[in-house]
Amino acid sequence: MQLRTRWLPIFFFALAGCGNETEIPKEPTLFTDRDEMAFNREFGSGTYVGQTGYNSLVFENRGEGTLQVTDITMSAPSQFKLVLPEGFTPGTPLSLETYKRAFVTVEFRPTDNVAYTGTLTIKSNAANSPEKVITLNGLGVDP
Repeated sequence: MQLRTRWLPIFFFALAGCGNETEIPKEPTLFTDRDEMAFNREFGSGTYVGQTGYNSLVFENRGEGTLQVTDITMSAPSQFKLVLPEGFTPGTPLSLETYKRAFVTVEFRPTDNVAYTGTLTIKSNAANSPEKVITLNGLGVDP
């Protein structure tokens, strides 16, 4: 098969359309992989009373500027326990360059057969969301 010059423009046009280049914002931009952390809530189930469930949240800087996470707090019953990202201590900002990420883990250990709710708040210098609130949702069930 011999290629003719009429195929050449189509070939270049197809290659030009293959790129996935989007413009990165100049300012730091906070991205989280979810807005709710649910603990064993698939199919209407829950976490057995006395057992511990774990859930992790990924947050990432999707902007060119350095993201400074200044505070991570939790407002929830004592059945939830916050595990801060490695390298983060309250009062010392966690710096994330472009496309760098960090993880926050929450442990859930129900003491009663009831529903538990709370919030996790991430404060930063992000242009899109200086205060990102994540909902916590857990259900204690009898074994």
